[in-house]
Amino acid sequence: MTYLLIKSLHVCAVTFWISGMFLQSLLLLAGRHLSGPVLPLELSRLRTLRRWCRNMTVPAMLVTWLTGLFIATQGGWVGDHWLIFKFACVLGLTALHGLLTGVLRRRLEYPTEAPSPSLGLVLPCLLAMTSAIIFLVINKPF
Repeated sequence: MTYLLIKSLHVCAVTFWISGMFLQSLLLLAGRHLSGPVLPLELSRLRTLRRWCRNMTVPAMLVTWLTGLFIATQGGWVGDHWLIFKFACVLGLTALHGLLTGVLRRRLEYPTEAPSPSLGLVLPCLLAMTSAIIFLVINKPF
């Protein structure tokens, strides 16, 4: 019973974490083509996004990690090759989350500075890593 509750909590936390990252990347991408200083409305949206990230996305990431480690140990999968690849993808998502948070922070601190053009790669990477994790968890190919 406890295992299923933790697993349910894990799925909810993953959903909130990934959706928060999608929201963050989409809003940052939407504002990257604007030239000149950040408009007050956009600045307000970025502040709201930062609060959302701090209060929802970061805790969801932490809960995802904690419950995921619990599930891996309870399932007896520690050391399995599919789980090692999954953890590599989750580490990649964590790094991507840190990158997005840094871009958001810099955008708020230096509103006249344009974000990097490589920000456009964030969304495809997020989709690829999330898809890979889902594939590995469902199929456990090796």
